[in-house]
Amino acid sequence: MTPRRFDPELGWPVSCFFLLFAVPSLYQLVTSGTPTWRVASALTVFAVYAALYVLASMKMWNLGLGPKLMLTAALLALPTALVWLVGLTSTWVFVYGLSLTAMMLPTVLAFSIGLPTLAVTAVLIVANLGFAELFTDWVVLASVFAATWFMGRLIRANYALASAQEEIARLAAAQERARLAEELREHLGHSLAAITAKAGAVCAELERGGTPMENVREVEDLAREAVTQVRATVSGYRTASLAAEVVGARAALEAAGIVADLPTAVDRVAPAYREAFAYALRDGVTAVLRRASGATRCEVRLGESWLEVRDNGTAVVPVADSAVVDSGLVERVAGIGGRIDTGPCAEGGFRLRVAVPS
Repeated sequence: MTPRRFDPELGWPVSCFFLLFAVPSLYQLVTSGTPTWRVASALTVFAVYAALYVLASMKMWNLGLGPKLMLTAALLALPTALVWLVGLTSTWVFVYGLSLTAMMLPTVLAFSIGLPTLAVTAVLIVANLGFAELFTDWVVLASVFAATWFMGRLIRANYALASAQEEIARLAAAQERARLAEELREHLGHSLAAITAKAGAVCAELERGGTPMENVREVEDLAREAVTQVRATVSGYRTASLAAEVVGARAALEAAGIVADLPTAVDRVAPAYREAFAYALRDGVTAVLRRASGATRCEVRLGESWLEVRDNGTAVVPVADSAVVDSGLVERVAGIGGRIDTGPCAEGGFRLRVAVPS
């Protein structure tokens, strides 16, 4: 299975939000009277640092270990340069690099890099600023490092769970396909074997000059039974799309030389009715193609809760004819609270209408 990839859109909004916390410190730097070259250099380094931080937040989940280590080195080198330019009061800038180090690296590497970095910053702070500062900036650094480490583990666990769920769904679908194939093999294998045997008997009787009507009817019955079994097997497994059925109906009618007057969109139909209407459209167009009615035109009309298929042929087909109303269609339409009307049109031709009373 292809490993589930992390969504890069998750990283940049959060990282940009955290960069806002640097604005007061940067403003203080600009207005502090620090030499201009130091201010310009510090702002340039911070801009590169911020851009790399946002980029790493977006890309780190799907990178290999090598690129992650290179990012880590850059994310710790840049704040080091900032501390050199601005002074030890700016050790807070390590928070961005340390947070990504904790999140993107494996636990052993994250702590092997993060803990020595925290230790060095602690020693520098105590040596130059005293213990009082240790419990402000440094505690924040250590707390953020620990919090983001836990966050990284949680994100990985969530994605692992999602990947496992996708794999379970894929295996379930494969198992269902295998079951369907096995059932079709059993049903069709039996029916086709029986049809072959009966067809052989028909051929033998014809060679003897007989009239094998009984065997021919048995072949017909076996074929009908096979069709019924296939429909029963796949019922509930395959779904129909109304938009796709419109496209398919147009192609089938035009291939048969029948002018197709079909809607260009199905948006008017309520979503709850579209699947049942798709089956109705399929059956209605199939009936037009099967009937020897001489139809040269077929119209399909759609409403929010109704569908109508009509042709301009001359043959009148009984309502109970299975070529017009399939039993499966009757069940589907009944399932949405609708009804089916079929019969000749007043102006000629035949009509199938499916409607759900409002």
